[in-house]
Amino acid sequence: MRVEKIGLATQWTRIYALCEPDWTPRYVGKTVHYLHERHKAHIRDAKKGKRLPVHYWLRKKIAAGERLCIHLLENVADGADWQERERHWIAEMRRSGAELLNLTSGGEGLHGHRFSDEHRAKIAARLRTGAHIACQVCGALAWRKANEIAQGHNRFCSRQCSNARNKGASLFHAA
Repeated sequence: MRVEKIGLATQWTRIYALCEPDWTPRYVGKTVHYLHERHKAHIRDAKKGKRLPVHYWLRKKIAAGERLCIHLLENVADGADWQERERHWIAEMRRSGAELLNLTSGGEGLHGHRFSDEHRAKIAARLRTGAHIACQVCGALAWRKANEIAQGHNRFCSRQCSNARNKGASLFHAA
């Protein structure tokens, strides 16, 4: 059954399981798209080299030439608590002995997970790309991101210094 949101019509959130060829569940997820589209997206992510356990499992199945199966578990109506339903299905399948590849107990993202201060510092350090530049007007050091440096926005520490340097400069007599 395909249900889409058109105007104020209902849109379903689907809770699904990625399964072994014998329909043993290995991963539980949710989507608001058609199941076959979400299935293809999982396969694309695995082929791109994403590094979650579900992607390693999918790559192994693809390499072995095995079929990849997706199974609809439940349609959750618009406005209903799909996070609770996903957590329910993950808990139920784990209780019944399924070896799921889910990293969390369900819900959006890393529900309830708290990164340590050390881990947050590592993430911040990896996101901090760029360099300190010396302003051509006042000589002050200023941080510029790598993309700003690549665009040539690395000559001045501030707009005020930039304006002071370029004040009165003609378009035809660039310094």
